[in-house]
Amino acid sequence: MSEVNMTQDFETEFTALNYPDEFLPNWYANEVRSTSSRIYQANGLGKNGSRAMAVQPISSFNGEVFVRLSIGDFDGPKVRFLARSVRNGSGNRAAEVYYSWGADLAGGYNEPVLLGEDLEFPNEDQEFRVFELVLPDNLNENEEVFLRLEIRYGSGSGSCAKWVMDDFEFGEFEEDTTPPKVDHVRGFDENQLEVQFDEAVDPVFSVLAISYKLDGVEPSYVELKSDSLVYLSFDERLEIGREFSLSISQIPDLEGNFLRDTLILFQFFDPTYIPPKMLVLNEIMPAPRADLDLPNVEYVEVFNAGEYAVRMGGVGYSNSRSSVVLLDKWILPSEYLILAPQNQVSLLEEYGMVLPVTGWPTLLNSGDQLSLIDDQGGLIDMLSYSTRSWGGSEFAGGGYSLEVANPYNPCDQSDNLKPSQDPARGTPGRKNSVFDLTVDSVPPILNSAEFSSAQSLMLTFSKPIIVDGLLEAFSFDPFLEVDSVAQVNSKQIQLMFSESIIPNTIYHLSIHDLIDCDGNVLAQSKPWELVLPVQAQVGDVIINELLANPKTGSPKFVEVKNVTDNFLELKHWKLANLNNSGEINQIRQFSELSSVISPQGYLAITTDTDLLKLDFPKSASGSFLRMSSLPSYPISGGTVVLLDSAAAVADMFSYSEDLHHPLLRNPKGVSLERLSTETPSSSPANWHSASATEEYGTPGRKNSQVVSGEFTADLIQIVPEVFDPEGSNGNTFAAIRYELNQSGWIGNFSIYTTTGQLVQVLAQNELLGSSGLFTWTGTDSQGKIVRPGYYILMVELYDLSGEQIIVRKTIVVATRL
Repeated sequence: MSEVNMTQDFETEFTALNYPDEFLPNWYANEVRSTSSRIYQANGLGKNGSRAMAVQPISSFNGEVFVRLSIGDFDGPKVRFLARSVRNGSGNRAAEVYYSWGADLAGGYNEPVLLGEDLEFPNEDQEFRVFELVLPDNLNENEEVFLRLEIRYGSGSGSCAKWVMDDFEFGEFEEDTTPPKVDHVRGFDENQLEVQFDEAVDPVFSVLAISYKLDGVEPSYVELKSDSLVYLSFDERLEIGREFSLSISQIPDLEGNFLRDTLILFQFFDPTYIPPKMLVLNEIMPAPRADLDLPNVEYVEVFNAGEYAVRMGGVGYSNSRSSVVLLDKWILPSEYLILAPQNQVSLLEEYGMVLPVTGWPTLLNSGDQLSLIDDQGGLIDMLSYSTRSWGGSEFAGGGYSLEVANPYNPCDQSDNLKPSQDPARGTPGRKNSVFDLTVDSVPPILNSAEFSSAQSLMLTFSKPIIVDGLLEAFSFDPFLEVDSVAQVNSKQIQLMFSESIIPNTIYHLSIHDLIDCDGNVLAQSKPWELVLPVQAQVGDVIINELLANPKTGSPKFVEVKNVTDNFLELKHWKLANLNNSGEINQIRQFSELSSVISPQGYLAITTDTDLLKLDFPKSASGSFLRMSSLPSYPISGGTVVLLDSAAAVADMFSYSEDLHHPLLRNPKGVSLERLSTETPSSSPANWHSASATEEYGTPGRKNSQVVSGEFTADLIQIVPEVFDPEGSNGNTFAAIRYELNQSGWIGNFSIYTTTGQLVQVLAQNELLGSSGLFTWTGTDSQGKIVRPGYYILMVELYDLSGEQIIVRKTIVVATRL
């Protein structure tokens, strides 16, 4: 039976007294503080979230702790305690711990011995481990002895790990005959489980896949981490919310005690799957002040409003100017996590769990927009603030945090931020002082409604509203089909229509069952009247097709298109190129005679119309114009310039062989076709190789590869949604069109597999116009054709004010039958 002479769980308050005075009975240290530096009492860092003793070595300080031990009648007594390291900042220095024994507090200690192995306590968050120290034989006859622990500033760079001790015991200990038990089982990733044992387990037996079965299925990979923590990986993604059974057998501890066969029933949740508003930006401190109760440190508090624990690793945190990816840290349901600059974490640790952020995005005092983004780019939560959020200059500059009243509200809480009412002027790590779940009973009203384009309507409400599931909430007379509803901000939504709105037509809008974030139904007494004004059109004729690399002996051609519903006179219109200085050169006039192009018609301009028709028999009935000579358009690349009758530039197309389909083996005799008349010629994505099924060229007629008609879908349109990159049927690519309510948006366009693997980046942080397109040819980033199947287009749009829109759509890559 164990006999213990002395225990210390560090739950008693420390007295800030330094050596040779005691800070706890029989405990001495060279510098004890009440704050989280040097040697101090750490709240929440002990076993199971208890208190512990923590030591923080720095360049000018190594901790020294002395313990007075009364030997009494013990025969071979031992010291036993729990210890671990905790991450401090971003440095790579380990805490080096040495122990020595002495007969007197003041000196006479033997040579210090390293505790554990080299780098036993690196700068990372560890699990507790048990350490035992045996009293030297030469001191067994003493009435009392002293144990000295030295916690040194290890070698390396940057900050050093924090060292934590808990559950100290001294005495004679009974041999361990108790088998290990399972503390908990929980999801770690979409296909991983975390199994926590109550003690260190055997490193060989614990990683045998045969020892674990999840609903009868063995894991594909098992990893032991931190002595008592095991990760199980499976080939298939685990179903979120499903009840699973995990059987564990034949796992011994380090003393050889085998775990009894154990069956654990649990509900699986993926801690990396974080739906919108599950993590809430709950409190922000943009403008701290010195000489107040709270530290002079910016911080952002995150609250877990969900029903399961999540991991912060991979989550993006950003303001309107910069973003960072957060380190891994578990946050339990209803738990708070404080984000803070990595070099100031120690100042906030006494207030709760703190996550250091390297490259901290500084919070502007005058206002900013903060966001949490999941590892797939999806928005978790967003919060905007300004000086008005404090309600007055006294609070804005007074070191008050801004708090969210109801973290469970499903809408954007930017307009509901309030300055903290706590005496400390903030509540980091605990419930907000303005916390209030009272429901607002005031119904929302529609403040304004106007068409923002020929296919969209912008609605502005008096309060934040819920948009999900509102596709059928809007009706129009005359009829308009609402294709999608997008939330612009908390009080604005945009309706996108399936067809263009008829100019100068009065529409009546009725809204049904629209509710705000508190469940109040929109107040509406009668329909709203709406009308779209007529807009002027520009750019009647554009460059539509080019063959710069014809078959040997065949002519080149340039095709232009009339994009209006009028017949157009092209007399005195011209073709040209650019010289090496970028100046218009080699101007060639179409004709001195009338040259008419029909509404929405095509005109192929070449030096030999007859030979061109022989090369492209399907186009023989098209419209052609013969010129004696064309400007020079080299095979390797150049610029086609279209000039109107006054020699003003009407269109310009800079081409190269790189614009052809990547799977095309030989571009000779293959024209480049314009995909969309709505997208500028200057966009490389607007050009593609003509289809093989249409003779690799369509001079004088409709292009084989085209995105035709007006934009008739939501913000993003894919045409076609199914394509074969090898051209067995239809287009050899997918055209991805966008139409925005204004220019100046920044866009990311990426292709992913259905399992979330990045395949191809089409655009990264590209400045967008109000409309345009990109193309995907069914190849990956290495230029290799992808496997047939379903793929996901992810579009992330940001404007200069920080507004964000994320769109996901499916693209199908087909194959030959």
